[in-house]
Amino acid sequence: MKLGLFGYGNIGRGVYKVAQNLDISYDCVIKKVFDLPIKKDELKDKLVTNIDDIINDPEIGAVVEVLGGHDLPYEVITRCLKAGKSVVTANKEVVSMHLEEFINLAHLNNCSFCFEASAGGGIPVLRPLIDNIKVNEVNNIFGILNGTTNYILTKMDEEDLSFDEALKLAQQNGFAEANPTADLEGLDIVRKINIISSIAFKGNINNNDIYHYGITNVTKEILNHIKELGYVLKFVASSKRIENDVIIRVEPTIVRPNHPFATIKDEFNAILFNGSTNGDLLFYGKGAGPLPTATAIISDVISILENRSYIHFKNERKLIVNKNIKNEYKYYIVDEFNNGKFIDSPDDSTLLSAKFYARVLD
Repeated sequence: MKLGLFGYGNIGRGVYKVAQNLDISYDCVIKKVFDLPIKKDELKDKLVTNIDDIINDPEIGAVVEVLGGHDLPYEVITRCLKAGKSVVTANKEVVSMHLEEFINLAHLNNCSFCFEASAGGGIPVLRPLIDNIKVNEVNNIFGILNGTTNYILTKMDEEDLSFDEALKLAQQNGFAEANPTADLEGLDIVRKINIISSIAFKGNINNNDIYHYGITNVTKEILNHIKELGYVLKFVASSKRIENDVIIRVEPTIVRPNHPFATIKDEFNAILFNGSTNGDLLFYGKGAGPLPTATAIISDVISILENRSYIHFKNERKLIVNKNIKNEYKYYIVDEFNNGKFIDSPDDSTLLSAKFYARVLD
């Protein structure tokens, strides 16, 4: 099968490299790559600068989209699916907003839409989840879903760095963008927990309904207070369904040193599911990086080649997010004088008026 590749940045280059190393039996070749003219020296005759050159090519049976952003990727994905081309993407922004639409388009046009890399980077979590929910009801989801922020918190904890020092180190080592706002404020995690929860709870969720609070107010002093109390600070997304209500939160969270999340360090991520029949399932691995993400993408491509890429996503419930379920967690709240105290089930206005707060997972 001949592939089209949209985007030749860090992830695109990783996809290109991993695809070249596929077993020859798959007969999978990247025929064309869409990107800017400045990539001509690298890509030579494979480079195209018009998306139609890939979309309208009858020899290309599937495409990989790693452009980033929303508008152009949305156009590329919808037009390719309507043309009967299977699509693989790592774009969490566009997937979190249009998942059911893309799945329905793929079914209508007898092709596939695959998005494993959009929620866990290199961690193979979505397809096991899709298979698992056929026989198991998911009750709770907890996840460390952002490599940038986990790296920052790890360096602050282990090397006694300030937040700004840890952020700068993350940028120098390629774990943080020049503008890291989406990571630090939790927007990246919002998109990922949306995708995971939409599948687990079989319904559509709006990103704007998901509560999130970032880590930019973390200081060395606060981190030391938390350590003195016997906890480790992490940035955690959680999702819980009770009938048709869902509570989803993305916020700093403290855990005991014996909690599985306490050992998740640097750019590594982890996702913990609790199900009705099989209890806890923990997935762990690199949540970001060109080669881990590219590996997940090419694994989706292989699933298409092996005719096992069909994904059924049915909106069985109208999910109401963060409306009717009381927040039952305990919180550690730090006031403007750096005094900390524990409060059970505070409302969001109390939390947001604090200098810093963290949810407690004992």
